Amino acid sequence: MTGFTVLDDPAPPMKMPAVALDPAHARRPHRAPETPDTPETSASAAPTWTPDDGASPGHAEFRFASPRTGLVAHGVRARLDVPSWDGPAVAGAAHELLARAAGARWAGEPAPILVGAIPFDPSRPAHLVVPAHQSWHPVVSSGAPADTSEEGPLPVARPEHALPGRDDAVFRAAVGRAVSRLEDGAAEKVVLARTLDVSAAEPLDRGAVRAAVRRANPDAYVFDVELPGDQGHLVGASPELLVSVRDGVLHSHPLAGSAPRSADPDEDRATAQRLLASEKDLREHAFVTDAIREVLRAYVDREEDLDVPATPELVATSHLWHLGTPITARLTPGTSVLDVVYALHPTPAVCGHPQDAARELIGSLEPFDRGFYTGLVGWADQAGNGEWAIVLRCGVVRGAEVRLFAGAGVVVGSTPEGEHAETAVKFSTLLSALGGVS
Repeated sequence: MTGFTVLDDPAPPMKMPAVALDPAHARRPHRAPETPDTPETSASAAPTWTPDDGASPGHAEFRFASPRTGLVAHGVRARLDVPSWDGPAVAGAAHELLARAAGARWAGEPAPILVGAIPFDPSRPAHLVVPAHQSWHPVVSSGAPADTSEEGPLPVARPEHALPGRDDAVFRAAVGRAVSRLEDGAAEKVVLARTLDVSAAEPLDRGAVRAAVRRANPDAYVFDVELPGDQGHLVGASPELLVSVRDGVLHSHPLAGSAPRSADPDEDRATAQRLLASEKDLREHAFVTDAIREVLRAYVDREEDLDVPATPELVATSHLWHLGTPITARLTPGTSVLDVVYALHPTPAVCGHPQDAARELIGSLEPFDRGFYTGLVGWADQAGNGEWAIVLRCGVVRGAEVRLFAGAGVVVGSTPEGEHAETAVKFSTLLSALGGVS
C-alpha cells in the first residue's frame, strides 16, 4: 500500500500455501474440546452486594473470542481491587465477589463472570471487573460473534506512519548483552520485547481490525479490552492458550520456539521440519513445559491426572511455525481457573527461566513498560471455570495511534539478527490487519 513507511521492516503479508505434514506433527493452536456454555452458578451469598455506580452500557467494553465461542461484555457492576502479585488473594477475592454478584442478580439474569486483563508485571494492578452485561455467541467463519457485525472491509484509517518504539541497534545490542549474560550463567532463557508505534489519518475501526486479524488467524484468541482511564483499548489475536478449565478439566497449550513461514510450499515444509529438529528451539520449549509441569503437579491428586507429552508438535499460524505442547490435567476438586492462572503466570514462554533472574534481565535491558503485553486476558466464573490466553500479537489502540508489541526468547545460541527478524514477523499479524505493508 502507499503512504505507510515501516522502519523496522516487518515481514510482508503473504498468502500461505496448504502444506501437507504428518498430522501427528502439525496442528493448529489448541482449542477447548467443547464450546463452553454460559457459565452457571448458584447464589450462595445474601443479596448485600452493591453494583458499581459506574455501570453503563458503553463503559469497560470487553470482547474475547476463542476459536469457537465469543464473549461480549460491557458495563461494570464491581471491580476487583487486589494487588496483582498476590495470586491466592486475587482468586479468593474473585470467588467472594462473584458469590456476592450472584446473590444480587435479578431473576433471569445470567450468572456473573469476572473478565479483564492481568499485566506482565505482578506489581502493577490487574484490570478485572464483573460486567453489567454479558452475552455468549458462537464464532462464525469471520471470527466474530454471530450477533455482531464485524465483517467488512479493512480499516478506513489505514496506517500512514510506523516508527520503531526502539531503535533497531538498541534491540540488537540488548539481545547481544543478554546472550553474554546467559553464557555467564545469569539465566538459561530471557524473553526480550520491543515496540512499534503506528499512526493513521483518522481513528482506527477496531471492529474491522478484529475481523481482519481473525480471518487470517481463525484459531487465535481475539480480544479487545477497554483499559481503565485513558489507556486505550488492548487489541490482539493471541495464538497461545495459557489455561482453560471446564468442570475440573484443564487444557493448556504453551508455545515456544518459532520460525517464519514461507509462501513457497516446499520451503515452508522444510522450515517446519527444521524447527521440529532444532536443538536450540527444543531446549527453549522444554524450559516452558517443564515449568508448567512442576506447577500443575500441585493441583492434581495423582501423577496420572497430568498429561504433558514428551515432545512438542508443530503449530501453524498465518506468519509463523511454532513448537507447541497440548497439556491436560484433571484438577483437584475445588481448584479454580484463577488459582492455576496466578500460579503459572508468567511462564518461561514470555519471561524466561529461572523467573527471578529473567525478570532482572528484562528490567535492565527493556527501556519501556510492557503493561498488559505478555500478560493475560480472559474470564472466570464462580464455579472455577474460565479461559485465559497470553496477551500476544497485540497493540494498544488510542484513536488513530497504535503501539504494537513483539518479543522473542533468547537462549545461548541466539543471535541479534535472528531475534530481530522474529519480532518483525510477529508485528505482521496486526500490521496486516491494519491495512497491509508495502
